[in-house]
Order: sequence, then structure tokens, then C-alpha cells
Amino acid sequence: MKFYKSIIILIFIFVPLKLYSEEPKIQNLELFMGKWIINCSSENEKKCALERSIFLEKEMKNKLVTIVMQKNISSKDIRFTLISPLGLLIQSGVKIGFDGKLISENAFGFNVCERIGCITSMMVKKETLERFKKSNSLDLEYIRSNGQKVRIKFDLDGFKEEFDKILKI
Repeated sequence: MKFYKSIIILIFIFVPLKLYSEEPKIQNLELFMGKWIINCSSENEKKCALERSIFLEKEMKNKLVTIVMQKNISSKDIRFTLISPLGLLIQSGVKIGFDGKLISENAFGFNVCERIGCITSMMVKKETLERFKKSNSLDLEYIRSNGQKVRIKFDLDGFKEEFDKILKI
């Protein structure tokens, strides 16, 4: 009897682990682009951020990737933050490009991985900001934990107009 109880306990432990270990397929998924959202805060130093996400479903509940451009009103500095999906090979980081061409073969590292995803954050140079404004897409290239390369095309349609709005605030 103890033997059967042990088998049942092992099944309850290892079957769920098997279910969670299978990674969802990101390739060939239909992704849904959210709207550009402007958020401003007036805490100590007024900041405005422009944000857009790609979602996994039409109802736009589960974010896959989010980009944020943050501007401090009192300075010219602009911070770019990318929130990438979990399940990535952390040491591989993310390669970034515009309109199908990577800006470098070197990947940008993740600052931290949290429940919301792996976060990459950096200050944006003027030339890079201009590329955001003139490009049709931001291209992201990841390596999943199983070694599979994943490319995500992030639509930048409307970025210039929306970003210019936070510059006027």
C-alpha cells in the first residue's frame, strides 16, 4: 500500500513539472499591437513616458513585449526600457535593430528579470532617437532557453507623433 501511495505522490510531483517545462511556441504566433500610451507623473521631478506593448491575444491581456521611452521634463535625457518575455537565455540578452537591420551583432544585456519579464534599460543617444522616429519597426532578436532564435518585429507606426507630444509637455 505504501508503494502505491509513493507512486501517486511522485506522479503528482513530476507530471506538473513536465507540463511547466514545455515552452510555449512564440514563432508563428499572431501578435496584437497595442496603442501608444502617454503617462506623466508630477512627483519630485515631472516625467513623461510613452509606452506600447505587443500582446499574445486580441483581448490584449497578456503582454509579450513592452517598450517605454521616458523623458524627464527638466533635462534632455531620454531613457529606453524594454520589457522582454521570460523563458529567454539570460546571458544572450537581446539584439536590437531597425527595419530588419541589427544595430550591432552584440546583444544588450538584461538588467534584471522579474515576474513581468526581463528588463533592459539604457539612455538613448540623439541618433538612436532619430532612428526610432524614422523607422517602421524595432526588431528584437532573442535566444530562448532551449537555444531557439526568436525574432519579434515591433511596429513603430505613430511613434514620432506620439513622442513629440511628450516633448511639448
